[in-house]
Amino acid sequence: MNTKQLESFLTIAKLGSFAAAAERLHVTQSTISARIQELEETLGVALFDRSQRQVHLTPKGRDLIAYAQQVSDLFAEIKEQIASTNSMTGVVRVGVTELVALTWLSHFAKLVRKEYPGILLEFAVGLNPFLLEGIRSGELDIAVIAGPTSDTELCASHLGNVHFYWMCGSTFELPEGTLNARDLRKLPIIYQGTDSFTTQVTNRWLGLPTIKRQRGTSCNSLAAVKSLTVAGVGISLLPDGIFADSLASGELVKLSTDPPGLDMPFTVIYLERSSSKLFAEIASLCKVSSSFN
Repeated sequence: MNTKQLESFLTIAKLGSFAAAAERLHVTQSTISARIQELEETLGVALFDRSQRQVHLTPKGRDLIAYAQQVSDLFAEIKEQIASTNSMTGVVRVGVTELVALTWLSHFAKLVRKEYPGILLEFAVGLNPFLLEGIRSGELDIAVIAGPTSDTELCASHLGNVHFYWMCGSTFELPEGTLNARDLRKLPIIYQGTDSFTTQVTNRWLGLPTIKRQRGTSCNSLAAVKSLTVAGVGISLLPDGIFADSLASGELVKLSTDPPGLDMPFTVIYLERSSSKLFAEIASLCKVSSSFN
């Protein structure tokens, strides 16, 4: 019995298939099958019921979960406490919002490569619901989300704020004067996704229930929201820094609103129960890399 066998066992139990476990662990399916066969022969019991398309744990397999997890946690602790940080190897899956991807992600990647040359980063870009689900399901190790979190199961650190303003394209016809929430509700809104943190903030600004959206359109891509705004499809709540050139050229126009804008916080998170020294240190590199104020 060895740690590779137990790692494979736990991954299959979590993902529900040998193929998914092989992909997650970056090995062939035959390697996974061999590890489990050797483990079952060592213990003298069947750990998985393979009679159906999706494998299921046998009663003995379920009994092994807690023991295997303890061994896995202990082995990870040994690596963290004994091995030097620059000798650490493996894959760390990091989820980020599109705004992070378009701003300081490359700087972060270079910094991690310098500090941990043996670590391979896998990035995924999405909105908060995707990122939070990824953390809770184990698909992601670390994530940078828009807004704060009150989830006590997460380790969280503030990365700074980004200034957001209502903007429109140069050809969009606006009412005169400073616009309040009631004025904005009369205009077509371009949302970034249907259930993102930005959409929640937009609805609060407009005085709408969280479950309701104003007339307009929705797109989960920040770059596409900007393009739709420039084209005159509607108005949108956008960060000013990344689109400074478009504002300077007049392609985008800031609306005069009351209040004039807002600071949106960003947070790096990872699961507390699976937190490791490595995750904590990589999360700290997010703070070093962040260009947010």
